[in-house]
Amino acid sequence: MKNKFTLALAALAISGAANAQTWEHDTVITGTGYMTNVYYSLENGTAGTAAADNWHLGLSASRFSEAIITNSADKSVRIFELASDTADYGDNLTTALSTAITAHPMSLYNSNINWSKGAFNQGTAPYGWATYDGGTHWLVGTKIFGLITGTDTLQAFIKEKQTTPAGASPVYVIKTAKIDGTNAQTYTINASASAGRNFTYMNILTGATLEREPLSADWDFLFTNYNDAAVVFQNTQYKVFGILNNDGVEVAKVDTVDTEFDNLDYTTYTYDTSITSIGRAWKASGQNGTVVEDSLTYFIKVNNGDVWQIVFTAHNSGTAATDPGLAAFKKRKVFAAPVDTGTSVKNINNNIGMLTVAPNPAGNIANIVLDAKANLGAITVSITDINGRTVQSFTKNINAGFQQLPINLNGLATGMYIIRLNGASINTATKLIKE
Repeated sequence: MKNKFTLALAALAISGAANAQTWEHDTVITGTGYMTNVYYSLENGTAGTAAADNWHLGLSASRFSEAIITNSADKSVRIFELASDTADYGDNLTTALSTAITAHPMSLYNSNINWSKGAFNQGTAPYGWATYDGGTHWLVGTKIFGLITGTDTLQAFIKEKQTTPAGASPVYVIKTAKIDGTNAQTYTINASASAGRNFTYMNILTGATLEREPLSADWDFLFTNYNDAAVVFQNTQYKVFGILNNDGVEVAKVDTVDTEFDNLDYTTYTYDTSITSIGRAWKASGQNGTVVEDSLTYFIKVNNGDVWQIVFTAHNSGTAATDPGLAAFKKRKVFAAPVDTGTSVKNINNNIGMLTVAPNPAGNIANIVLDAKANLGAITVSITDINGRTVQSFTKNINAGFQQLPINLNGLATGMYIIRLNGASINTATKLIKE
């Protein structure tokens, strides 16, 4: 289910038409078969490009995310959770993989809703591939996976994700072998080089890592192939070309006969937080090839609070003889967010080195995770909905150091909430998405 909420800008917004800049035109080209990934910033244009098929796994570069994604679209990576104890790593698991595929012929795929649930996070353990160790604050692997690439069949065991000392980049320990147990390898991957990015990327056959994406603050969405959960054929999610939003980007899709799109009020629409809220729907296949949907426009709220409007104007398929994988569009900024004066949701007080919620989006249980630089004393933790109503509140004494505050979300409706921490030496907030 997609998480949706109404953009609350009424106190700041005039009309979109009154504030909007003039339209700018831009083009990206992703090449034959859409095999060049293009990271795009609405403010600055193309932020970076990368070969679509030079990686197998993406490991979250954040200390507080369990996400591990796979390149199922362009590297044909398929994974299956094996019915094996981790002590079985290195054994011949050929039969176990065959049994797993028979029981669940659909491989595990990355979520089409958020980046935090990659293919490895879809398994049966609390975080998919792992459980949380409250003593070390590490994620500890509990499952062996069968991993099939275009050339090899492996067993893969994400042994652990180390997250100490506080402030350090995460370190992954990953063990692989051929499915028959031969050629066992152990890779230790430090994500420090990926600081400020969403993922560090890995070649599972060699253990080599690479930096493919720009800094997370420098891009809004990604032109790429992906597997669409809405289109399944013979136990396989169909590969499509489209757009995946950066984490935190919100989109309102507007279908209207007014193809000038100049008089629409961006404050009146419902905004969607799923990473495929633009997705593939801006184009369609017809008798004359792939064409853009000329009745569609999108309003996009990016992470600094600005709101942009975009209209796609042309598209070439990945098999076109000229400029294959071209996407042309016009864009304009319809709202410029005020400069953050220290009172926004994103503000982190000097007494807090880090504040996050994990997992996020969450089901019925989540944890507020913070790194206190000093003793904070008694603080009030309150959860409010998008209408400002407090739905939960409690008081907690916070000492210096790494803290984890569990919260029970059972009974809360799906959607966005604000978690606020208030006390004598702290006044800050962060967002939570309830699934």
